[in-house]
This record gives sequence, structure tokens and C-alpha cells, in this order.
Amino acid sequence: MGKYQESAVVQRYGKTPSSDEEIAKYLQALKVIIGADGEVAEEEMNALRKGMKRLGASEDLVKMIEGFNISGVKLETVLPSLTPGGKRARYLLKDAIEIARADGTYAQGEKDAVVKAADLLGVSQETRKAIESLVELEHASKHLRKAIFGK
Repeated sequence: MGKYQESAVVQRYGKTPSSDEEIAKYLQALKVIIGADGEVAEEEMNALRKGMKRLGASEDLVKMIEGFNISGVKLETVLPSLTPGGKRARYLLKDAIEIARADGTYAQGEKDAVVKAADLLGVSQETRKAIESLVELEHASKHLRKAIFGK
């Protein structure tokens, strides 16, 4: 494989993907979700790049995702094969929501894409809502910490 830092991926997701194709599909799905409002904002793309960097993605993989044209791509064609409702499926939703919020707006098109992804990934509506709430709480906590202690 070698397209990412294995220890960073295992630490976050619990195990390594089964193939390079699964890695690419995961990242493509994120890009499709964040572009579901009609555009991938520069802040969102920067957040996606930051996530790829954090996981040690290769330069080739980053370039492939940057160049991936989401126009006309259906979410169900790029979602990786994940255990229905499993940890990585839930993380995909969390990652998508976090990245979608990077431009300051969690747009309705992005929310709709997250709902669709949750359905396709076997994540219950209750769990999806809990993940959205968790992301909101983490965001609020980060801003409160900055307000109290500065950067």
C-alpha cells in the first residue's frame, strides 16, 4: 500500500483499509459530500488536505483527490465497503461533517449528503444525529478554549 502512514490510520480508525482503492473511495466520498452544496470551498479543501496530511497520505494520493472531479458523481459509487454501522462508517460521517463545516457553514446540501451516506453505510438516524451533535460540541469547545486561553 504505502499511500498513508499506517500507524496514524490504525490509531484513528482501528485498522488499516483493505486496499488502496478503499482509501481512495473514502476520500472521494468525503469530497462528494462536502461538494453536495454545489461547491467545494477552499476552506473545505484545505481541511481535507490537512486530514490527509495528518494520516500521512502520499503526495500522489493527495493530488489524485485534489483532481477528483465530483461533477455528476453519485455518492453510492464512491463509498468504500465498510462494516454497516461500524466504527469507520461512523468516522466517515464525522470526518465529512467536520470538513463540511470548515467554511463556516454546514449547508443543507451537505447535510442531505450526510443523511444519504448514513443510510447507505447502515448508520442509524440517532447515531448520525449524535455525531452531528458531537462535532458541534467539539467546535464550540474549541472556540470557548480560544476565548478563555487564546490560541
